[in-house]
Amino acid sequence: MFMFIMVALLWLMSSILFFRNPQNEKIRWASIIGFCGGFGGIGALLGKGVDRPEWILHLDGIFTSVGHYFTPYGMLIFGLVYADVIRNTRKRNILKFLFLIPIFIMYSIFQVYPEFKVDFRILAIWVVPYVVATNILLIYSAWREDRPTIKRRKILTCIFVIPMFTFVLITNIILEALGIVGIWHYNPWIIVSQFLVFIYFGVRYGILGVRIRFEKEIRDSKMKAARTGTALFNHTIKNEIAKIDLLVNQLKEQIALDEKSSKKLNLVLNSTNHLLELSTRIQSKLNTITLRESEFSLNTSIDSAIELSIPYLNTNSNIKIMKHYMADVTIIGDTKQLQETFLNIIKNAIEAMDGQGLILIKIYTSRRKVYIDFADNGKGIEKSDLNRILDPFYSTKGSTNDYGLGLTQCYNVLQKHDGSISVKSQINKGTTFTLSIPSKRIIAIKINEQSNSKSIGEKSLWTKLN
Repeated sequence: MFMFIMVALLWLMSSILFFRNPQNEKIRWASIIGFCGGFGGIGALLGKGVDRPEWILHLDGIFTSVGHYFTPYGMLIFGLVYADVIRNTRKRNILKFLFLIPIFIMYSIFQVYPEFKVDFRILAIWVVPYVVATNILLIYSAWREDRPTIKRRKILTCIFVIPMFTFVLITNIILEALGIVGIWHYNPWIIVSQFLVFIYFGVRYGILGVRIRFEKEIRDSKMKAARTGTALFNHTIKNEIAKIDLLVNQLKEQIALDEKSSKKLNLVLNSTNHLLELSTRIQSKLNTITLRESEFSLNTSIDSAIELSIPYLNTNSNIKIMKHYMADVTIIGDTKQLQETFLNIIKNAIEAMDGQGLILIKIYTSRRKVYIDFADNGKGIEKSDLNRILDPFYSTKGSTNDYGLGLTQCYNVLQKHDGSISVKSQINKGTTFTLSIPSKRIIAIKINEQSNSKSIGEKSLWTKLN
């Protein structure tokens, strides 16, 4: 009974991971581990002995061998992909094939039918290094991570994965090789415990990207609903406003009006034009973005956005913008769309400062990506609002002139560039928006040995901060 529960939970965890984000390679390999381990459990459920029906003997041999051979193989490939130590796709594929060689050897020297038999001492020769290497790769990946949020997620992944891998290695392989048999019967208890840990941390913090995917799906669903609703709204309001505009213009032509009445009708026409402009603006924000790509300097694009933000720094403002460019980066993308994104985030930061404070804009690299931080020491964002601020039509400003589309547009632009945007904030301490640009869009990177820091003050465009 417990073995059946173990198989069910393993496959449930694997299915949750896979169907949340099937495009992610590390998620796929994590799912493969669970499915292969589940096959081993099915083999145990099919019993032992050669006096069983032929079809059961065949299934038992296939399922049990998959559980014993392919589970450690899946662990090692998962570790390689997760730690991203081999970046070249061709080299990674070659390694995937080479690591299959022990499995081919095992199938050639040990029987699968009519009953699966294996020498666990020989099996341990390659399985132990595979699993130990996987654990080391996971720890190394968490250790070298320099982004606090991602580092915490990787540490949680290590806490979740390493004990399970190690326990299975000891009970299924090492103890069997030493002649201590049957301890693997306790595995279902460990799997149940790990499943509860998976559910808790997966929902609360995120394991292997599952929580991020939940939020992304919800947000993308809202995007789709917003686009559909906006299209209907746009169609209806444009028709009605067009009728009003037509009727008012006919009245102006057909009726002799005094100056006062004529001014009032002009105000009505101005209002209809404003509504049409607003409708067009909302529609343009939610339309599918078409990129006009070219090579450009990311640093220059941010500088241009800073210059465009100067009008928002009124004469009474004591807000300074400081740059800290750790690298000069050339990318391929839509410079106008990204510049608008940078400007939108800077403008939001200015509005959160109440006339005084500091905005730090930082460009830095981390292995295969470039990151841009926009950090302010403003009033911050409530925790309850943090996961919703990128959603369409959601705004914390409480202004009738704010439509809650600026950050939605930022999210859409980064998604279109295969990048991402994340937000961290604390009340009365400030907010940090982190934008990432993937390696495939990076043309060149020049690391600055001494990055410059500049600020925009009240009366001067650029003033060096000491």
